[in-house]
Amino acid sequence: MPDEILQDLYEMGGTEGYVPSPQPGGLISWAESDSGDSFYWKTSSPDPDAWPVVVRGDNGDWSKFPVGAIEFLTGVYRRTLHVPGMPRDFPSDSPEVLGLSDRID
Repeated sequence: MPDEILQDLYEMGGTEGYVPSPQPGGLISWAESDSGDSFYWKTSSPDPDAWPVVVRGDNGDWSKFPVGAIEFLTGVYRRTLHVPGMPRDFPSDSPEVLGLSDRID
């Protein structure tokens, strides 16, 4: 679903110059928040370990971070990295990370 939304946004000119994969340098979705934020890798290098994180906030803001997913998540959870559009008090003082098997749908 996030890739379809990205494709629709791209076709409407709402991606601030980002393109969906498989175009060169295209975005690949890897996560989304319960608040409507979408997280992508920008496939700008032949080495996937060098792919930066791009975030589309639920408010439509786009932000690029020159780090990989693990460093990005670490920065968010330690509150050393701020994502525009996300609340300053995110995550809470006691964040809980759930695996796929822990999710209740």
